[in-house]
Amino acid sequence: MKSNRVSGLLLGLCLAGRAALGQQPGGVIPPVVVPPMVDELVITNVSVVNVDLGEIEPHQNVVMRDGAIISVGKWVPAGRGVPTVDGTGKYLVPGLWDGHTHALGSAAEERMALPLYVAHGITSIRDVTTARPLNDLLRTYQALETGRRVGPRLELAGPVLNGSATERTGLGLTATRAEGRTEAESHIKAGWCSMQTGPLLSHDAFWGAAAAAEEARVHLTGPVPEAVPVLDAIGAGQRGIDHPDKLLLACSAREAELVEARARALAGPRPLTTLQARVKAQQPLILASFSAERCADLAQALEQYRTFVVPALGAQDFALGREPDPADLRFRAVPAAVRQQWARASHARPRLSAGRRARLQALDSLQRGMIAAFGRQGVRLVAGSDAGSGTPNLFHGGGLHDELERLVAIGLTPAEALRAGTVNPAMAMGRGFDLGRIRAGYLADAVLLNANPLTDIHNLRLIEAVVLRGRLFDLAALAKLARDGEKAAATEDAAAHATAVVR
Repeated sequence: MKSNRVSGLLLGLCLAGRAALGQQPGGVIPPVVVPPMVDELVITNVSVVNVDLGEIEPHQNVVMRDGAIISVGKWVPAGRGVPTVDGTGKYLVPGLWDGHTHALGSAAEERMALPLYVAHGITSIRDVTTARPLNDLLRTYQALETGRRVGPRLELAGPVLNGSATERTGLGLTATRAEGRTEAESHIKAGWCSMQTGPLLSHDAFWGAAAAAEEARVHLTGPVPEAVPVLDAIGAGQRGIDHPDKLLLACSAREAELVEARARALAGPRPLTTLQARVKAQQPLILASFSAERCADLAQALEQYRTFVVPALGAQDFALGREPDPADLRFRAVPAAVRQQWARASHARPRLSAGRRARLQALDSLQRGMIAAFGRQGVRLVAGSDAGSGTPNLFHGGGLHDELERLVAIGLTPAEALRAGTVNPAMAMGRGFDLGRIRAGYLADAVLLNANPLTDIHNLRLIEAVVLRGRLFDLAALAKLARDGEKAAATEDAAAHATAVVR
């Protein structure tokens, strides 16, 4: 069956055939109570946030029809029957994006996670977990797009191309260029139009996969493989970089020898253990050989190739002991089993010597400074929560707000951080033409706020309403979505308890 693209399907989500779209999603899905579609909606006298310029456009009437914005200005349609929202004293921003999530790892997780994103004003996500069959993910996509379920628009990052020390996956740690190409081509043939690089992908296999991706016009994103220099990866067509660790290494004057040492570790005996030890041993060398000039050159290359970067600042918080308030209400939507895993991880976290802690803090500070410099130099930063990754204390939905606030804390302006959560990911995913801006001709994904996010990024949390796929979610509907996430977590707890009793 020939592959088909469905109108509006996000990059990275290709169809193996339209027949799959008629199938029912698997698993037990809670009853869906969503606001009805509105043919037309007007938000009057609202302050529109121009995310490109970082400016406020006051006293605007935003007219939405059939899920799209048809006018931003002074005009309002005639007639009394048009639903209207008074935007006086309020601010309208594009629907937010979470550019790196693990929300679709299982049917149970997506039932908890997807409502929470909308409840927090997140109308699009890029999900990086692809262990489930593509058809399962397509059914979830279609259920969301047709209104049978509530959740954000989906962008799938694609299957991971990675090495394996046990040779039980398609690629080994020393896979050849031909093997890398063959593996990539198999995913392309299966219907994927985006793929991820993994950290253990060999240098040769990376080049084979990159060549196949370029020929098929398939997007290659993910962490830069340990055996590949960053500029090589960018030049080969890696379109996005998740996690900034290798970027900091690329700012070292000794990058070439340090990357070569990592490649040798992967090719030798006890590869994973040796690699881990080598990465740890290299940390003082990276600190000592950091070059601001190399970092500036790297930023120039990232900007030139329009390669997006996901900073994932929250991933380092756990290692350094930065933990949320135990009374944080978002824990309610985390299943007990996951909370217990987080608690065990906290308990098992290595006790760091003073020297080791100082070194990690210095690396973290340098890395955050690098990200801030990238933002000032025009690199396309894409905010991502990394929620669901297994790293403790990263929440679905609210985790994106944490990440945007971290970006401001390291030196970005609220306007720059807001771009990282709206227009930047839209452009990075190939949707800059219809998502990420409040502009005529764009899809009407928008968040109505009670305060100006350009003066304080925390004001993004002050949500009055969300518009998504032609539906208006007011405060009551958003609260219902938050409760749905909590109920799904409770259901998961009950199911786990019942299984334990049976055993």
